[in-house]
Formats: sequence, structure tokens, C-alpha cells
Amino acid sequence: MRSNQRHILFILALVSAGALFGFFGARAQQKPEQKAQQAQPKEDEPVAITERTKVEKKVEPAAITDEQFGNFRPPIINNKGEVAFVGLFSSSKTKSGSGQALFIRSSDGTWRVTRQGEKAVNLPEVIAGFGGLLAFNDNGDLTFIAEFGPGPEKSVPAKPVPGPDPNDPVAASSHSWNKSLFLKSASGLKSLIKLGDDVPAMPSHFSGFANASTNSQGLTAFIGTYSDPDGRGLFLIEQGKLRLVCRSGQRVGNGEEGTFSEHYYPSHINERGELAFLARVGDKSGIFVSRPKGVELITITGKPSPIKGANFMGFGNKTPAISHKGEVAFVAYYDGPDAGRGLFVKGEGPIKIIAKSGDKVGGTTAAFTDFLYPAINARGDVAFLGRFVGRNQGLFIKTAKGIEEIALVDKAVPGGDKEETFNNFMNPSINDRGEVAFYAQTKHPKAGVEIGIFMRDENGVVKRLVKRGDKMPQ
Repeated sequence: MRSNQRHILFILALVSAGALFGFFGARAQQKPEQKAQQAQPKEDEPVAITERTKVEKKVEPAAITDEQFGNFRPPIINNKGEVAFVGLFSSSKTKSGSGQALFIRSSDGTWRVTRQGEKAVNLPEVIAGFGGLLAFNDNGDLTFIAEFGPGPEKSVPAKPVPGPDPNDPVAASSHSWNKSLFLKSASGLKSLIKLGDDVPAMPSHFSGFANASTNSQGLTAFIGTYSDPDGRGLFLIEQGKLRLVCRSGQRVGNGEEGTFSEHYYPSHINERGELAFLARVGDKSGIFVSRPKGVELITITGKPSPIKGANFMGFGNKTPAISHKGEVAFVAYYDGPDAGRGLFVKGEGPIKIIAKSGDKVGGTTAAFTDFLYPAINARGDVAFLGRFVGRNQGLFIKTAKGIEEIALVDKAVPGGDKEETFNNFMNPSINDRGEVAFYAQTKHPKAGVEIGIFMRDENGVVKRLVKRGDKMPQ
């Protein structure tokens, strides 16, 4: 009896296995359309509207040592092909764990470096940290704003910096560092003006500096914030003498009503002692040029644009650029039946348009939607960042031949791995030879995000000069 039971159970097991094999075999032999039908959700089940987004694996960048570049601020290129930039790096010698230095890369690949800890010839204390953007001229001179003091490793009683209310504890610095506008030239490092110095022809004192630059004749321009009474203005320093160009509360002139506000966005000063700037005037804004003969209005909100039936609506707080020849490039918004944004240039004649919303991007079907960071040289070449549909953007140059691309997001990085592509850009700088230096972020599916300084030569060839992780020059 037990033998018969075992026999029956064995037969049932074989039958069950055969049924399962037949079921899965039939599933495997189903046609694609049958599988698709079975994959359809029932009426009472949720239905996906879009496909699941593919999530890219985050790749952490390699650790940086004290001897390697960690990050950069946008570069500037002069007419000798020298490229200057602020380099950021880790530092085990500071409490913050970070450091900065000013780097100049010559066209032959050699380097010059200005580091924290250097001392100006007319100050007893050392540079403790750099702030804001760097300026660089054809002599190789650097203009920058920096803190100075005993340095991060020393501690002395805090000294209040003059401000709106010197008796207010909040106005006191948490450390004893101060700020100055510096010029580094062949004759050495010198402080031009520092916080607390008097403003000419006013009872005020300086409480802030921004956007400083110096041309090769030694003329320095900067935006100065002052206190008691408060305001902001555009100033020049020539042969050690400080003078005011224009300030908040001053009448605009040029046939326009209104006064300048405290908002200024200046270019670097050119070799003719001119600089372009965007300024607010009440509820309007305008593009102006400071020339040796006075302040000239280029255009202002409400003025006609070169686009038929359209007036300028504003300038988006985007800094204009000026060439050594005196031509001004700027970005503006315009109204009218085809309202949009455009990139414009003003030389000796009327304002001309370089590109506008809807213009095609190179040989593609994409169209421009916005423009940023214009830079112009004495030949009239204009480098700029252009945006188009989606997150797409790229660096372009307008020459006598037309608009050419320099680098585009998601396009391969010249000289890089075949999978490395550009991901983001900032502030291109152009010289009179048509060479363009720029900061760019790149990405790689395996190596992750990288950053570096790039250069396009006068023949249109793009190469990487330096990247995160490269050993810094000593």
C-alpha cells in the first residue's frame, strides 16, 4: 500500500512540473503584441503619463590636496595672450581650510602668482583674502579688491570699519581685517584706496568697493559705496588723485529728467580712459559711457531700438562692454509686435543689432532666447553667451563672417575624453586678436563634473588651459 502511495505521489509531481514547464514555455513563446496586451494595466489601475526619468549616478569628485587647483573665477585675457584668474584651493595652513591666489598664465605657458600673505609697499599688513572680480591690462597689471590685516592665523581686537553708524556693534568687523583696492604692477604691489578714506568733495568716507579696473596708462576706475551721508558712485584714480564721475542723486543730464540711483554695472576701463555702465534712473535704466569729456547717454528705457516698431524696455541689470576703440556692446529687452531680447552694439553711427530672440543658432533649427556676458574687441568682434530652448546654451563669437559657435552645452570637449561634454559657461573675455578665454564646467558619465579655464585661439581652436586637480605653479 505504501509503495502504491509513493508511486502515485511521484506521478502527480511529474504532472505538476510538466504543467509549470508548459506554462512558462508558452509565456516565452508569446508574440510581442500578446505580451504588450497582457502588460496593459486594468481599468482600475493607475496609468503612467510619462516614462520613468532616468536618474544618472552621482559621481563624487576626487579629493583635492593643498598643491592642486580646486576651483576658479572667470578669466581675463589681454592683448599679449596672457590669461589671469583667481584660483581657489584647499589649505591646511588656514583655519577655514581654503586659500586663494591670483594666477597669470603667459602665452608661452609660464606662470606668475600673487598669493595671500604678500605685503603692499604702502601698507604694514599683508593681503589676507581676495574679493570680487579681477581686472587685467596689456601691461600685465592686476587690479583687485582684497582684505588686508594680520592674517587668519593671528588675532587682535576687532576695529570697527566706518559705516552708517560706527557706534552700532553690528558695524564692527568680526576680525581686524580691512579692505583696499590694490594694483599689482611691475613696480610692485600698492594700495590705491582703502575703507574709511574720505570721498572727494563730500563729508563721506568709503565703506565699500566693487568693479575695479586699470588701463595700461595707469587710470583706475571703480564703484565706491560711501557713508554718512550714504550713497554710491563711479570714481577714477589718476596719478594718485581721486575724482568723482557720477553718483547717486546726481542729475542724469543728456536731455533726460531724473537722477542716478545707487545701482551701477560698469565695464572695465579701456585704453582711451572710457568705460560703459548700466545705471538705474528712477523706474528706468540706461546705458552710459564715461568719457574724458563727460558722461554720454547711449540709450535709455523708452527710446527707439533698431528693430522696427520696438522701443527699449530695459537692460536686465546686465553689464555692458566697451572696446579699446570705444564701441559698446549691450543686452536689452524690447517691446513691439515681436517683443524679445537682443544683443546690440553702438559705435560711431546708430545702434545696430547683432542677434535677437528667434534668430537661428548656427546651422541648427534652435533659436536664441537670451544673451549674457557680452565682450567686444577693437575689431568689433563680440563674444557672448547665448541661450536657446530648454537648458541649452553656448558661447558664441560674432565676427565679420557672422556668428560662430565657440562651445555648446552637451557638445564634446576638445582634447577631452570622447564622453566628456560641456555643461555650463561663464563670462568670456576677448582680446583684439580675437582670442577668447572662458570658464567652463564639463561633465563625464564616469568622472562626474569638472571645471576649468579654456581658450579659443584666433584660428578658432579651443583648448583647455587648466582644470580642477592640476598641480598649481609654485
